[in-house]
Order: sequence, then C-alpha cells, then structure tokens
Amino acid sequence: MFTLKDTIYLIELAFYVPIIPAIIFVILLHGVKKPHTWRPVIIPLILIAGLRIAGATLGLRSLSPDKSDLVSTATILDTIGLAPVVCLIIGLLIRANAPLYRGLSLWAFIPLQVLVVASTIMTAYGGKDLYTGGKNVQRDLILMRVGIFLFISTFAIAVVLAVITVLKVNGKGYRTEWAIAVCALLSVPLMAVRLSFSTASLFTGQDSVLNPLTNNDTGVWLHFFMVIIMEYIISFSATTAGLTARRVVTYRYTEKDDLLQEGEEP
Repeated sequence: MFTLKDTIYLIELAFYVPIIPAIIFVILLHGVKKPHTWRPVIIPLILIAGLRIAGATLGLRSLSPDKSDLVSTATILDTIGLAPVVCLIIGLLIRANAPLYRGLSLWAFIPLQVLVVASTIMTAYGGKDLYTGGKNVQRDLILMRVGIFLFISTFAIAVVLAVITVLKVNGKGYRTEWAIAVCALLSVPLMAVRLSFSTASLFTGQDSVLNPLTNNDTGVWLHFFMVIIMEYIISFSATTAGLTARRVVTYRYTEKDDLLQEGEEP
C-alpha cells in the first residue's frame, strides 16, 4: 500500500537527484585547486545527496513485504544525514575565509569536523540497535543523546565563527566570500530547527509523533518540514552559491613574464 511516507520518499528523490549534476557543474566551473577550493563544500553536498537518495530508495523498496526491514536502515541513514549538513555549513565558512588576508585559519575548523565525526559514530552506533529493536536500548539512547549534544556544541561554535566571518568580509570587496558567509549564516535558523527535531525525538519517547519510525501522519509531516525541508534549503542554497560564484583565475608569474614586460619578444 502506498502511504504518505512513501510520497515523502519520492519528494526526497525529486529534491536531491538534480543536485548531483549541479555539483558536477560546480566542480567543472571552479575546480578543486587551492586557495579558492570548493572541496569543503562539494564533499558534504555529495554525502548529503547520496545519503538522502539512498535512504529514499531503501524506503521505497521497503514497500515489498520481504523488504520491510529496510525501513530501519533508511531511518539510520536519515540520522547520519545530520553530519554532512553540519559539515556543509563549516565548509562554507572554510571557503569564505580561504582568500582573506586575515581570515580564520583552517585549523579553527578542523576540530569542529573531528567533533562531527565523533558525533556521527555515536549516533550511528546507537541508532543501529535502537531503531532495529536491539536489546541495549538504554545504552543506545544514551549514545545518541551524547552524539546530539556534540552536534549542538559543534553547531554553536560554528555559529560564532560564521558571525566572525561575516564581519571580516563585510565591505572589503570580497563579494563572493560575502555571499558564501551570508549563506552560512542564513543556514543557522534552519539548522537550529533540524537539531531541535532530532533532540526532541530522543527525549519524547518512542510513542511520540517525533519518532522517526512513526507512521502517524502528523509525525510524518513534522519530519518532512523540520528535517527534509530544512536540510534541502541549506543544500540548495550552498549549491546555488557555488553555481553563481565568480570563477577565480589564478595567474602565476614567471621569469619569462618579467622579460615580456620589458618589451622582449616571447
């Protein structure tokens, strides 16, 4: 039977499948060379799109009676999907600071990415048994709550760095970097809603409408608007920033160039 949840899976596919060719175009447009590399943005975008497409595909395959166990796998992928979204915001900040004379160092962001990895391991390991009816439910719940707390802490630090970045690029001729920094800053309230949903779902019990496994229509709609829509707007904004950013052409001067400037023949 085709349900509301299955319709949401189809919407997810419609959202994220077109992002893949857009990402390829961003790579072709800007390349991956430093210092103006888009790799910190492109890699999380690929992960987000990949996880969402995989989760939606597994969710649709679970329509078959012999594939019903795939629902929990799709839910775990949904939980893991929180990590690349946080990394995407961090990646936008890395790209915005890359060409700045006194921008934030890359080392200011690496600890945040390490925290995201640690958070992902905790939530994925905890969700593996929690959403599949494992025996150690209490332990898994604690792991997931600690993981979400680390996500929130990482996000809070990223918000501070986003404000600092916007102040650094404001009014200094960095139009592309200004747009990227603003994109990261505008993602803050959307990410706050996404984190609020994940946090509330871990503290309201399995019978709550916030439970990711719920088949209640209200719960499905809440998940759609507070998770899928929030993540997609952030992903779409970052992709748009990459597509509309000016291409930076780096010219390397050599000794031959100096000779040419003196009027000698090439």
